[in-house]
Amino acid sequence: SKATVSVLNWFCSTYTPTYTHTMRASLWAVLLAACHADATRYIVAFKDAGAHRSYSQLSVGSQWTPITGVTGTILLDLPTYHAVAAELDDDGAAALAADAHVEYVEEDVKLYPQQSQYEPGVPYGIPMVQADQVAEAASSPQKVCIIDSGLDLGHPEFSQQRGNIGGTDDRGTGRWSTDRDGHGTHCAGTIFGLRNGEGVIGVNPEGNLKVHIIKVFGDSGGWSYSSSLVTAVDRCLAAGSTILSLSLGGGSSLSKKRAFDRAEAQGVLSFAAAGNNGNTAYAYPASYGSVVSVGSVDSRARLSGFSQRNDEVELVAPGSSVLSTAPRGRYTSMSGTSMATPHASGVAALVWNNVPTCTAAEVRRGLARTARDLGSRGRDNSFGHGLVQAKAALEYLRSTCGVPPPPTPAPTPVDFAALTLREDAGRTAYALSGTISDGWATYPDATRRELTVRGASCAVR
Repeated sequence: SKATVSVLNWFCSTYTPTYTHTMRASLWAVLLAACHADATRYIVAFKDAGAHRSYSQLSVGSQWTPITGVTGTILLDLPTYHAVAAELDDDGAAALAADAHVEYVEEDVKLYPQQSQYEPGVPYGIPMVQADQVAEAASSPQKVCIIDSGLDLGHPEFSQQRGNIGGTDDRGTGRWSTDRDGHGTHCAGTIFGLRNGEGVIGVNPEGNLKVHIIKVFGDSGGWSYSSSLVTAVDRCLAAGSTILSLSLGGGSSLSKKRAFDRAEAQGVLSFAAAGNNGNTAYAYPASYGSVVSVGSVDSRARLSGFSQRNDEVELVAPGSSVLSTAPRGRYTSMSGTSMATPHASGVAALVWNNVPTCTAAEVRRGLARTARDLGSRGRDNSFGHGLVQAKAALEYLRSTCGVPPPPTPAPTPVDFAALTLREDAGRTAYALSGTISDGWATYPDATRRELTVRGASCAVR
C-alpha cells in the first residue's frame, strides 16, 4: 500500500541501521534488505592497516562515504584482513576498485548448506569409517569448530556434554546454542553424538571431545555470506580450535581463501563439503588447497549421485541417508556432502586426540594415505584417495609422526632425443629453461610453449 511505501521510505532515509534489543533481528534484516534492494554486497580489501582504519572509521551498520561520490553501508568489519563487507551500488564498487588505497573489491558471494534431502535411513557410517575400532582418548587436546546453523544444546545427545561445548553468538543469526533449521545439529550428532543408551552415537561418542559452535546460517537455513564465514574462521581460531568442519559451500572469494590459508599456517586442519550438484564444478572453501574436500558415498561405498567429482576431492565418507540428531530431541536421516564432512572431521579429531604430537599436515597426509581405495586404482576425481578410515590412519600415524618424509629423488638426465617441443600457432619461439616432470608442463610464458618428457625429469636450457 501507499502507506507501507511511505513508512519504508521514511525508515530508509532516516534510520541508521544499528541493531538494538528493542527491534527484533528478523525485522531489522527484512527492513534493511528492502532499503538496499538495488545494492550488492561486496568485500573491500585495503592495502594496509592504515588505509583500513581511515576508510572504515564508522561503526558497522553506518552509512559509509569513504571517497567523494561513493556511498554504502558497512555491514561487517574484517580487521585481520584489512577489509570490510559493505553494500554498494555498481558505481561505488567501481570507484573503490580504482582507488589507490584499495587492494581489491569482490562480490561477497553467498554460501549454502550442502544438504541434499531428507529421507529414511540407518546409522551405518560409524563402523564404515572404522570409528568403532578406535578408543576415544580421555582428554581432548583438539577442538572441533563446527560452522553451520547452530546447535540444539538441549538435545539429549548434547545436554550432558555442556562442559565441553562452547560457541560464539552472532548479531545477525542469533545464539549459537539454538538451531531451528537443524542442519548444524545433524552434523554435530555425527561428530560427537553421545553414547547414552538412546538415539545415535557419533564418531566421538564418549563425551570427551571439545567443540566450538559458530552460527552462520539463520533459523531458515538458506544462505550466508563469504565475509560472515571469514569472521567465523577467525572466531574459531580465537577459541583455540584445531579442526574446522564446514558442511557448506559456494563460489570462490580471495578473502575466503586467505582466511583458510591463514588457518592452515596456524596448524589448523579444515574439512568442507565437496558439493551436491553431481557434476565436476568446484565448491569453496572445499576446493582450496588449504582445505580437505569431502565427497559422499552410500552404505555400499558407492559414490552418491549428488557428490561433486573433480581433482580437489581428497576423501569420501558416508553421506547418503545418514541418521543423526535433529532439533527438539528428535532424530532424522539426511543426505548430502554435508553429512559426509562431519564423518571425516570427526575421524580427524578421534585420531589426532590419540596422537596429539602429530601436526595437522601429518594427520592430513595420514588420512589420505590410509583411505580405503575406491573406484579407479589410486587417487581419482570421484573418490579422491578413498573412504576415510580411523583405525588404519591411527596405526599409520603412530609410526610416522615426527619422521621426516623420504627425500624427493634427484632428476634423472634425459637425452634430448626424448624431448619434444610444441609451440602455439603464430607464436615466436623463445629460449626457455626449467625442470619438468613426466607428462606435459606448461610454462607461464607469453609464448605458451609446452614441453613433454617421457621416461624421467630433466633440466632444459
